[in-house]
Amino acid sequence: MSDRNPGRIKDPETGKIDPKEVWYKVRSAFAVLLSVGVLMAGGWFVFDKAHSAWEAFQTSEDYAGVGVDPVVVTIPAGATLSQISDILVEDKVVKTAKAFDKEAAANSESTKIQPGKYNLLTELPARTALAMLLDKKNMVRNWMTLPEGKWVSQQVSTLSKATGLPKKDFEAAIKDWKSLGLPKWAKNGLEGFLFPDTYEVPDKPKAASVLKMATKQFNSVANDLDLVNGAKAVGLTPYEVVVMASIIDKEAGPVDEDRAKIARVFFNRLDPKLWPLGKLQSDATVAYANKTTGRVATTDTERALKSPYNTYYVKGLPVGPITSPSRKALDAVLHPADGKWLYFMVVNLDTGETVFSNDRNGQKAAGQQYQAWCLASQANRDKCNGKK
Repeated sequence: MSDRNPGRIKDPETGKIDPKEVWYKVRSAFAVLLSVGVLMAGGWFVFDKAHSAWEAFQTSEDYAGVGVDPVVVTIPAGATLSQISDILVEDKVVKTAKAFDKEAAANSESTKIQPGKYNLLTELPARTALAMLLDKKNMVRNWMTLPEGKWVSQQVSTLSKATGLPKKDFEAAIKDWKSLGLPKWAKNGLEGFLFPDTYEVPDKPKAASVLKMATKQFNSVANDLDLVNGAKAVGLTPYEVVVMASIIDKEAGPVDEDRAKIARVFFNRLDPKLWPLGKLQSDATVAYANKTTGRVATTDTERALKSPYNTYYVKGLPVGPITSPSRKALDAVLHPADGKWLYFMVVNLDTGETVFSNDRNGQKAAGQQYQAWCLASQANRDKCNGKK
């Protein structure tokens, strides 16, 4: 029988530490730690194997992670969810059609995927791929903006660049303007009806179809403004409303309220009691007739041009629009401001500040104000001379 006391490390007779007892306890503690270590290592091994097996099971039909390489995927019009999943597999976006079909079936929004091109990534989890297809921010869109105050001939370059079609295609389509969806009361060509706005260019565009997007928008805005009935209310034909609005857009600066004031000036000049001369005398129409750009003022020679578009030469409105007017300009004609103004002049080309006058003295003073601005600096002189 051993007289060893497990808790004793000193010799009872001498009172000194017994080395044998110390070694015994160290060996016992090591044995315990070794056992625990073996158990932990075994547990980690089992956990690691189980985790790897679970990941393999999870990713056998689907990718894990956040994607790899950028890719543009095209979803054609009329594609079913099953066809979309096949496209995604073909483009290496999702691993299997089964994984995407499962996510699509569980998400009622999946039926709202729109046709078009999408910026996606390869090797995406099916759920992530579906979410990206439902986010319109990932759609690849080709936008085209037709700015205000431009002639149709000036828009051809914009149209060609945005669509990749040659200019000649648009020039040919413009000549066949009667087939472009203009209102029945339109005449003298496309000028005035290529509505300035931003449009999404379709895949494989054709010149005529692109132009029709802008004429369709014109018709929509005209209906919204009730242009036909509004024209009757102000004593004009619908076409004359477009003509006057086109001049206003070229004459007006950035101050929106000025459009309605300019409209009133033109209406006053169309009234023989207020303006016996009967001519609008708009420099914008002179510029259009002479095909000049970049200058506010016109020359005596330019104003003498015998053109149906030159309102220094013809009485009343010109024969047709000189640009495609904006909604604001159309609305200004239908709702002109109240006033007795017969003149207006831009006196600051930077701010667009415009002075409206009832008589020639007021217009003369405005002219002096404009000249003073032009002479204030070299930069101003360049702008007044059309150099900037």
